[in-house]
Amino acid sequence: MNNFEAVIDVGSENLKLGIFNNEDKSIYSSKQKINDSLEKSLNILIRDAEKYLSSHIDDVVVLYDSPKYYSLEISIKKVLDYNTSIKKIYNDLIQEAHFIISQNNFKDQIIHLIINNIIVDENKSLDKITNDIKIKSLVLEIKFICLNKILIENITNKFKNNNLKISNLYCTSYVKIYFYKKQLISKDFLFFIDIGFERSSGFVFNDGKFEFFKSIPIGGNHITKDISKILKLSLEYSENLKIKFNRSENDVSFIKNSTNKTNPFSETIEKNISIDLLKQIIEARLDEIIELSIFDDMFIKNFNPHSKHKLIVAGGGSKLLSNKYNLRINKTFAELVYYDENDSLVCETGLNYNKSNESFHIKTKEKSKKLGFFENFFNLFSK
Repeated sequence: MNNFEAVIDVGSENLKLGIFNNEDKSIYSSKQKINDSLEKSLNILIRDAEKYLSSHIDDVVVLYDSPKYYSLEISIKKVLDYNTSIKKIYNDLIQEAHFIISQNNFKDQIIHLIINNIIVDENKSLDKITNDIKIKSLVLEIKFICLNKILIENITNKFKNNNLKISNLYCTSYVKIYFYKKQLISKDFLFFIDIGFERSSGFVFNDGKFEFFKSIPIGGNHITKDISKILKLSLEYSENLKIKFNRSENDVSFIKNSTNKTNPFSETIEKNISIDLLKQIIEARLDEIIELSIFDDMFIKNFNPHSKHKLIVAGGGSKLLSNKYNLRINKTFAELVYYDENDSLVCETGLNYNKSNESFHIKTKEKSKKLGFFENFFNLFSK
């Protein structure tokens, strides 16, 4: 048995690998651009790591993001004839809710199960189960994040072909938000947005409770494509232009009358590219991403527009969310909080979640006792 744990983040553009020892300390990290196919790139990533470790990697925790993730919720209640230990029925009620959702969404798999509210004896709320109290009723309000089983099977097969077993698979953006949220002490609304290469995910929490989640198929690469199309530039140059421009909008390299011989944007000046137009292109797409991933929902549309809150941003594309841009969110949020992510940190959030109490509910469900005939029959036709 290996004395380390491996976490792989499967992105649209890159694979990120983090190896951690028994004390959860990072001992190795690497990144591999996905060229040709995920399977081939995964092979390179793993073989390089195994050479460094002088050991085989067998089991991995996988982080994966997709605009096909969706959330739903259920409220489930148990009324008892007499006072009963809460610990005796709590996990059973969670598993019952899990089964109900799985049965009615048989083409999809539950990736995350989040307990939003615990209400005992009709009106008493608990933050978590700490003491083994006696109760006569229990209500659980639970949120689920789900993903299509075919997608999961496709990823699983690519790992199998590299002699890797996926021990657990999680939504990348959610485990990052789960990690960052623990560092913030807030009884107010918290807004998160994770802008990736080809998708963006928005989350809203209220008083620590998971209120809203949406993932859309638009990310930072769409801004690059917009620049390329409108300004008639190559994709490679457009990506470079986007990154450099965001670093310092007012840098001397963007001033047309600059005589700086090391000007990295002499070609921009030669092509007479309008910096104002470049800025408008970036702003328009950023506004769309934020509108669709956070504000395009009745819960958010009914939100008090005069309330000023923090927007926590993550992901490679989030570096574009700068105060220099005239975005609509500037009127809604009082502050933008950035998390500067390196490859190892992304994998660390996955390790952290895999060891959390919340992930226990999913893992215990997968390892639960043998299913009955009708459950097996049902699952057979859900594949």
